[in-house]
Amino acid sequence: MKFPIVRYISIYILLFFSFDGFIQAQMTLDTLSEDGAWCWFSDPRAIYYAGQKEQIYFGYINSSGDVLIGVKDLHSGVIQSFVLHDSLEIDDHNVPSILILPDARLMVFYNEHNGNVYMRKSKFPEDISVWEDEKIVCNESDTYRYCYSNPVMLQKENNRIYLVGRKVGPTASFEHWWHYLKYSDDEGITWSQEVILLDNEGRKNPPYLKIATDHQRRIDFLFTDGHPKIGPDVSTYHMYFEHDSFFQTNGNFIRTIKSLPILIKAVDKIYDAGPTQVRSWIWDIALKDGVPFITYARFPSEHNHIYHYAFWEKDHWQDYEVVNSGGWMPSLRQGDVVREAHYSGGIVLDPQHPDQLYLSRDIYGKFEMEHRVFQAENHWESELLTNNSHENNVRPYVVYGSPADRIFLMWMRGNYRHYTEFDTQIILWSNK
Repeated sequence: MKFPIVRYISIYILLFFSFDGFIQAQMTLDTLSEDGAWCWFSDPRAIYYAGQKEQIYFGYINSSGDVLIGVKDLHSGVIQSFVLHDSLEIDDHNVPSILILPDARLMVFYNEHNGNVYMRKSKFPEDISVWEDEKIVCNESDTYRYCYSNPVMLQKENNRIYLVGRKVGPTASFEHWWHYLKYSDDEGITWSQEVILLDNEGRKNPPYLKIATDHQRRIDFLFTDGHPKIGPDVSTYHMYFEHDSFFQTNGNFIRTIKSLPILIKAVDKIYDAGPTQVRSWIWDIALKDGVPFITYARFPSEHNHIYHYAFWEKDHWQDYEVVNSGGWMPSLRQGDVVREAHYSGGIVLDPQHPDQLYLSRDIYGKFEMEHRVFQAENHWESELLTNNSHENNVRPYVVYGSPADRIFLMWMRGNYRHYTEFDTQIILWSNK
């Protein structure tokens, strides 16, 4: 079913002019969807692609539980959307991830929150109006369930597509939560059997993962050994994959892809929560000229979410505190009890310029969007992209593949109460 084309008028805002809480010199704003949300553990959620057309593709979940993909034509301004799967679940864990195939067709993955993982491919290049039938890539059974999707294509491996996500094992205990890996050498027609990538070795706390790639031969993995809600000793780790093997950040060999899984405790830490019992959670990772950059949060308390920025330098991680972003971002009604106290506003990297961050933090009771540029020795330049907002601005995401001279930033605006209850829009911001 194809949704009708809707044309939105971009909002152009000039220096010193303010509209609905947004302040910025020479910027543009669009509301891409009046009803949309996403989580931050399936990526890419949005991709810029310039072929015959110059377009941004983006995935989201609406408040009815439909899984959608949208596209904005940057020349005409036309925005379209297509329902990939209607009424799957009202749950933002199910957000699509997007891959552009060599012939410019789209391949998307989406999932249930601990169920199946699905895949669909567009029938025509640079077009979301007609799709092949849905296929199940990871099939829920009485024993295993799946969540999250992170696809990567490596050109130096003959365009092999790797898919990484979460696999939940035979009991409800968190000790049986892993990350799986599988691959396809024929653009998703057939898939290898999934294998366990990371094993938490009986630790009763579910790990979380983010990835980055150079699209040639390397994939970087940023992950935790738990969820901050479950325990105070949640640390942050990094490793990378290249030439069929996995390596520590410093290049030391871990093991080959044929000898998986990798024990999480065998991987070097970026941040060790053990000594302080200050738990952490990951937000973003980028790879620039072979150097990994990451953002994550530490939680000395539920009311203090401390954003951190780190990058590898020669033989160690340089780790800097960015800002105390405030407390949790879910909106509470009178009498509500917060269910996700470690849901921060969010902090992400510009992959083209990983010294530049976009973050959401609490300013006078509302979450505002901010741009920060790392200078040196934890000195930052910063500017607010939103101010005096009537609604929260949260979960920023820099559109993947954005041109080096133009930034496309997306986020959620509105009331987000829980991953199953939200009244939020998807916003697109550009610096030109």
